[in-house]
Amino acid sequence: MTDPSKQKESQVKGKAIQSQPFKVKVIRALIRFFAAMPAFVGSGFSRLFATCSRVFKSRGYQTTLTNLELCLADKTVKQRQEIAADSLRHTGKLFFEAAKIWKKCEGEQFLDKIYGEALVKDTVAQGQGVLFTGSHIGNWEVALYYLGSRYPFHCMYRPPRQQEMDEVINMGRCQNDTTMVKGDSRGVMHMIKMLKNGEVAAVLSDQEPGRRAGVFVPFCGKQALTMTIVQKIQQKSDAKLFQVAAIKNDANRYDIHLMPIDINPDQSVESYAKQVNGELEGMIRQYPEQYQWSYKRFKTTECGGSNPYQK
Repeated sequence: MTDPSKQKESQVKGKAIQSQPFKVKVIRALIRFFAAMPAFVGSGFSRLFATCSRVFKSRGYQTTLTNLELCLADKTVKQRQEIAADSLRHTGKLFFEAAKIWKKCEGEQFLDKIYGEALVKDTVAQGQGVLFTGSHIGNWEVALYYLGSRYPFHCMYRPPRQQEMDEVINMGRCQNDTTMVKGDSRGVMHMIKMLKNGEVAAVLSDQEPGRRAGVFVPFCGKQALTMTIVQKIQQKSDAKLFQVAAIKNDANRYDIHLMPIDINPDQSVESYAKQVNGELEGMIRQYPEQYQWSYKRFKTTECGGSNPYQK
């Protein structure tokens, strides 16, 4: 008989799903610890995180520099290094902010100004669904908290490899009117149904999909495998497309930006994906220090050759 405390693995759609109860217990403890800490501790941790990443040349730091070299070639080496440091400090602070939202549902303390809210409310009031897309910029957890606290909200996500973390994520994000939906065929059908009912949904679209679920189009000046699921959901639901971003301001709080994307959902998949990437890129170039450059966005290449992170 298998000891339940030992790591177990199963295959779900080609990915190893691991059971690691001890590891998840440690993560839960860290979430409780971060949630209880005052703001200045989070600031100190973020600086330490960025410094250690740079000094020890962590994988995240190396990936950040590679992405900045690919996407912001117009910047000098010094400017890219400064953006990298700012981006990693911002990423370090997200741990504390997400913990306070997940553990105590304290998202309101992070909210400041809301831009574009009237148009979203009008759209929903008219019975039309609103489909949000966005990127890893600012604080995605703050954006999700805002949407779930104002609307019946459905968010598509990619389940983590540690099966116990799935429960942690769902409990953290579903404290208000949020429903987390797995990114499979059943999840897509759920999103379409809810949007047809005039509700609100979101799909983060700067993540790399599988080859069969994406097309190669420019993203920040480089060809990137880009998901097509946003277009499919919009086509079948007749929802209005918006970009959402929670951007940190000078008061150390977040402004919520809700920006309509005027797009024809019936155009070619390449044209649609290129336009959506362009909208995301506009926000990223405006606030490059708040983008999560440590994500390997260009790992899959169109020609099937080695990815740029293998150096």
